[in-house]
Parts: sequence; C-alpha cells; structure tokens
Amino acid sequence: MMSPQSIARIEASPVWRAKRVEIFDLPEGRVLVKGQRATRSPWPHRLLNSLAWLAGVSYLKAVPVHGEAESQAIEVTRLRALHGAGLPVPEVLHVAPDYFVMSYLGERDMALTLREQGLQAWNLWMAAMEQLLQVHARGQYLSQCFARNIIVSDRFHGLIDFEDDPLEVMSLVEAQARDWLIYLQSTLYNLGPDPQQLDAALHAVLDRESEPVRAVLRHAARRLGWLRWLPTNRKVWGKDFVSLQAVGAALHRHYHPLAPRAITGDS
Repeated sequence: MMSPQSIARIEASPVWRAKRVEIFDLPEGRVLVKGQRATRSPWPHRLLNSLAWLAGVSYLKAVPVHGEAESQAIEVTRLRALHGAGLPVPEVLHVAPDYFVMSYLGERDMALTLREQGLQAWNLWMAAMEQLLQVHARGQYLSQCFARNIIVSDRFHGLIDFEDDPLEVMSLVEAQARDWLIYLQSTLYNLGPDPQQLDAALHAVLDRESEPVRAVLRHAARRLGWLRWLPTNRKVWGKDFVSLQAVGAALHRHYHPLAPRAITGDS
C-alpha cells in the first residue's frame, strides 16, 4: 500500500525511533508512524486492579499493555478489525518489525477541546456518544476510550490508541460497558453539563444500547452510586476521583431517577 520510496524515507528518519511517533507528508497522504513502546512495569496495573476489586467493578480493571512487538501486533489487529467494520479509525498502511504506518486523523483531541470550550463542545460530545453506539452495534469495542483518544475539529473525526485488548481480561459486554464508563469519566468534568441536560442526553443514547451492556451499567450504578454522597471537592479528592463521582451520580440518576440526590460541595 506504500511505495518503496516512502518506506525508505520513513526508515531513514531518526525522529520516530527517538520519539516513537512521527508525522510524514507522503505521496500516499499524511501518515503517522508509530514505533514500539517499551514494556511497562506491572505495579500500576496491580494497584488499579486492587481498587477495581474493592469497588466491585471488575470491568474497570487495568488491561495489560504488553509493550514492544506484542502491543504492536495487538494494535494492528484491532485497527484492522475496526476499520473492516466500517468504523472511523486509522487505516493500517504498512507494518514493519519495529514500527507500523497508519493514516493520520488529526492532532486535536476531545480532551483539549473540552478544556477550551466546555459546554460549547456539546455537539461534539454527543457525536462521540453516537459513534460509541455504532462501535458496539457492530460487535466491536474500544480499548482506551478516553477523551484524549478521540480526534475532533469542528466535527468528530475518529478514534485512536488500541495497544491493548480488554478481551484478555473481560467479556465483550464488559468491555463495551467499560467504554461508556471511561468515556464519561474522562469528559464530564470539563464538559460541565447541568444534571438535567446530562440526564436527558444519557437517556437519549444509553436507552439504545444493548440490554446486556445496560445490565453491566446498572451494576456500575449500584457499585459507584454511593460516591455521590462524598463532597465533590477537587482539592481534597483530585480530579480523577471527582470525575468518577460524577459518573456514579449520573448513572445512579439514570437507573434510579426517584432516589434522593446528594448535596454537592465545592468543586
């Protein structure tokens, strides 16, 4: 899919070998070259797995990122499966023993957009949720469904980062529910919707999700809903914890709309 001249130019560059990634403008178009990641320590994963076990939400456990050739093979396989399903991910253009080349989707991600625009990015946020429905409807799932891995501009462009495979440690349904939890956890803080607006959006989208996935989300609502009673103070708890509180509260309202609401503190 790539000419020998383009491959030679990529392989002659020291940039991606030092920085792991590099963007090239080639006759084939703008592409991204991705070298292999070194193997990571398992200790952060063990800590996260312990927290997921204590909270009773095993589907939030860390997914192993093996590094080196194994992670590259996983990412190439996952990208090809998602692309083959007609989903908006980079197309794999060339695979070498120590790197691969894919089409380039853009540099602006949802995380940056939400930090800069907040609620003004509501339509982009909703478009990403609609796309997540499509991913699951086609029998697929993501890996790291964080805002930083969703490429946007003034519209939704696509999804990146597939170096791990959740199906190594959980079922397909759990992996799909995990997508929703990660997406909400990584977006709600900077999006900043009022509860009524968020509730209406979740009903509009999650009510169209499959029943098995909704069953896992109901379980998450039961296990995480109590977090809404803790003060939502970022200085005390940190942004990640406050973001998880927001997810727990939103899911609890979604599945228990008549339950009493918590009193929030400073955020």
